[in-house]
Amino acid sequence: MRPAGFSSVQNLRRGGPPRVEPLSEEQRTRGEPQFDLRGKRVLVVGLARSGRAAAHSLRRHGAVVTVTDSRPPAAFAAEIPELLSAKIGLELGVHRLETFLRHQLIVVSPGVSWDLPQLVSARQRKVHIVPEVEAASWFLKGRLVGITGSNGKTTTTTLLGRMLEASGFETSVGGNIGVPLISVADQTSAESISVAELSSFQLEAIQDFRVNVAVLLNITPNHLDRHPSLDAYVAAKARIFLNQTEKDCSILNADDPTVMSLAPAIRSRKVLFSLRQDLPDGILVSNGKILYRVSDLERVLMDVADVKLRGAFNLENVMAAAAAACALGADFEAVPRVVRNFRGVEHRLEYVRQIRGVEFYNDSKATSVDAAVKALSAFEEGVHLILGGKDKGTPYAPLRPLLERRGRRLLLIGEAADRIAEELAGTVDIIRAGDLETAVRGAFRAAVPGDTVLLAPACASFDQFHDFEHRGRVFKEIAERLAAEEQASALWPEARSSSSVEVSGAESGGRKKDVAPTPHARSQGSGLPIPSGQVPPAPPTVPEPHLWPKVLSRPKPVYVHEVAAEELAPAECELWQEPPDEVYYVERDLLRSSSSGRTDRETLLYEVAVAVTSDPPAADITGSGAKDDITPPDARAKASGARWSEPHSGGGSSAPAGVGGQGRLFEGSGKRTSG
Repeated sequence: MRPAGFSSVQNLRRGGPPRVEPLSEEQRTRGEPQFDLRGKRVLVVGLARSGRAAAHSLRRHGAVVTVTDSRPPAAFAAEIPELLSAKIGLELGVHRLETFLRHQLIVVSPGVSWDLPQLVSARQRKVHIVPEVEAASWFLKGRLVGITGSNGKTTTTTLLGRMLEASGFETSVGGNIGVPLISVADQTSAESISVAELSSFQLEAIQDFRVNVAVLLNITPNHLDRHPSLDAYVAAKARIFLNQTEKDCSILNADDPTVMSLAPAIRSRKVLFSLRQDLPDGILVSNGKILYRVSDLERVLMDVADVKLRGAFNLENVMAAAAAACALGADFEAVPRVVRNFRGVEHRLEYVRQIRGVEFYNDSKATSVDAAVKALSAFEEGVHLILGGKDKGTPYAPLRPLLERRGRRLLLIGEAADRIAEELAGTVDIIRAGDLETAVRGAFRAAVPGDTVLLAPACASFDQFHDFEHRGRVFKEIAERLAAEEQASALWPEARSSSSVEVSGAESGGRKKDVAPTPHARSQGSGLPIPSGQVPPAPPTVPEPHLWPKVLSRPKPVYVHEVAAEELAPAECELWQEPPDEVYYVERDLLRSSSSGRTDRETLLYEVAVAVTSDPPAADITGSGAKDDITPPDARAKASGARWSEPHSGGGSSAPAGVGGQGRLFEGSGKRTSG
């Protein structure tokens, strides 16, 4: 097994930089929570990917688990049978205050606001509340790396994971990258290294969560629609260093003044990286090479030319990943090899294709203004930039200088179009396209060979798409359809005249516009000669234009239970619906298909774990009196005038056998048919 580190001078003489000290035997197991979960009542708030993962993990560790989500049962038809088979209780359709107050531990999914009134009341009653990553850390073994920042987290996390895997380490990657951290915890061992992408949503409420290596890439204004101020957002990011010690390591961007303003308060050993400074210690660029320098000793890690990703910001991501890899004892030959073979992450300045000399790039993950600035800076000129979506509260003015120098047209989509048009007026021609298909086709019609069509929205995607990944996939699908249409028109010019799409932009007035009149088609639309005696094949089928959803509006505030990621919005079925008049609880038989093929979803109360009391007790972490507040089911049934029935096999309560308050179907008159 590769050692975690030796003295810095010894490492450098052997060809390596200083590294994190080896973990003691006590440190190798991060440990169970400070209380026994067995039989404790645990509520998980939010039933998306991270919430489901947390519920299953806590149930495996013996907790009596209930999941609450404000969306109705219809949104969870696929998940309900799985949860019930694991004896996990459900409260769907509303967040009831009494449910929050009667639990001893609450685990919160990253997309749920900590200002949720029920959470505020639970904190006032001293209920123990933790974020999902905090619960995950109870079960993680080995070393943990946390990577945060406003931009570049996913690229850096992916790179570091691959560097460590190529070096022979047992590696797990999770967190905000899309795999809940708690779902990989049970797979770790004392020799593992877990790499976690961490958002401000995940860090803002941590208490004892500790990372051995903390990476802070950059800080720019973001998520001001959730955080009350920029200072609050910065403070949330800074919590990644909260529980580090002198034996831990922090990787910091020396070129970011906000990042460096946090450095004096950081207790761990600091490793800096910089594109612009000649650092006495850290990772830097010199004469086309990336160096790791300590005092008067240094090592060449790789050539700048080894980095195949566009943009100086991606070079920073590579340097940060390399710094963390070196601190963890990675193979110095493996690090540049991984970088040379790395072509990026989907939806992060992703090259899609070229059509008639016009290149298409998908940076749907550019959900902040700063990310869009970085994406635009990767191109010299001729950029047709697609902006817009759900506004996040930050100004768009930082895009102005780059647009004036490198932009050709600005095509606006989504709810934020009016505000963007107002703040960027006078930069380049602004087209209110409305939807993504109109924007992409409009950009391609106006482009000439050498231009670039760039999706870098600077906004969230929730107004028109499920999430940024959905938006990016749609962009790529449109580009592929355009390529098929161009190929068809080159062989059969008459096929072009029959292809038209509905244009909903303000300039078009919703009229039909032919796909045909592009600069490329006019120059190359004459078709190819067919040798005599041969029958030309039938022209390829051009897919029908895709119909995109209209901009949706919803009442506020809305607490979105996201997919373990700050930029993933609710699925289509999760879009706002008026809360039901009564609480929905779901029992497995409700999803059983009838003989006609219909799936029944009748409204029922599904009581789990314990009964509601009129005066819920404060949290009891030690376990004493854990069952004192349990009202017998029969008593509650009589008090409410309803009747009780025994739960079906496998469904109902997550309470262990013999625990009071076993789950029951609570039937009201006319609420359920027999059987």
